[in-house]
Amino acid sequence: MLLPTPAPDTASAPDTATAWVRAHLADLCRDEPVASPAFRGGQQAADTALAALDLTGYAARRNEVLPVGRRGATRLSPWIRYGLIDLPTAWAAAADAPARDRTKFRDELAWQEYARHLYARVGRRTAAALRAAPARPAQPWDEPWPAAMNCVATCVEELETDGWLVNQTRMWLSSQWTVRAGAEWTEGEDRFFTHLLDGSRAANRLGWQWTVGGGTGKPYGFSRWQVRKRAPQLCRD
Repeated sequence: MLLPTPAPDTASAPDTATAWVRAHLADLCRDEPVASPAFRGGQQAADTALAALDLTGYAARRNEVLPVGRRGATRLSPWIRYGLIDLPTAWAAAADAPARDRTKFRDELAWQEYARHLYARVGRRTAAALRAAPARPAQPWDEPWPAAMNCVATCVEELETDGWLVNQTRMWLSSQWTVRAGAEWTEGEDRFFTHLLDGSRAANRLGWQWTVGGGTGKPYGFSRWQVRKRAPQLCRD
């Protein structure tokens, strides 16, 4: 069966694109197809985002969570994931940035490159811990992402609404899922993969491996002080 060609304005008209997906691909979607309020697809949107790139302060602010105005993440990852911005182009775009910010940004591009090479080499074996059994608590939780935890519920809402999270909150959710709550990490990784616009089996799995200790043997421990540092209003509320 051949699908009809989307209308020419689909990339710039979210309602048109959403209607097309609902009509022809809804059976492949876990949820009701809706457009992300935070991102637009297409090469024009990718080029616009790259042209507006300002890395000043990136190293210090890339992990800030709330308020949103404090965030320093570039938000280029969805277009990078689908090849609309390739890694050499992103690397070159950082040439004039302050030295510390340029180095940190390029470190992240190198991590993405490494994830791709690793996945090309071992493929589906990345679905199993590469070096050590993931850390887990002695007593598992009934719900790995409890709605009563504001820091968790807020991040899950952003994940499922925008399809994107800052790196810090990805670490919070993955550590909470397995290291604190004891749930199977691959199930959490699947949740991310389903909703993240920049989710790839290469980078997403490697990020989970790193956070839960499967790839390093040293898990990341999510705790309240990190929320108070990066998004203090979540604890206050």
